[in-house]
Amino acid sequence: MMDVRTPPGPPGPSYGGGQPPPRPPYGGGPPHIAPLLFTPQLHEGMYKAMDTMSMKGCLYKHTYIWLKNGRSFWFYPTYVGYNSVAGYRWRRSQQRWAYYGTDAHEIQYFHCF
Repeated sequence: MMDVRTPPGPPGPSYGGGQPPPRPPYGGGPPHIAPLLFTPQLHEGMYKAMDTMSMKGCLYKHTYIWLKNGRSFWFYPTYVGYNSVAGYRWRRSQQRWAYYGTDAHEIQYFHCF
């Protein structure tokens, strides 16, 4: 009898269940327009990312996220899993959307529009 095992994946964010987030077209493509022209400021009433289910209402909406490492950017979520989120991050310097996924615990706050 042959022992068949799945080799470990590359290091990086875990996406729950050992599966990466879906890539287009399964999870939807990027928006056809750039994000809003302003940068939101953190204030009371912002959603603190305690679990990914609180972000489900932001699926397919322009969302601004603040990461725990101090970075912040426009994000267009197309997938919200138990431990991760994925979608498109706005690359301001390149004026385009780029596919992006991260562990949910890396997100400190978010606000969708």
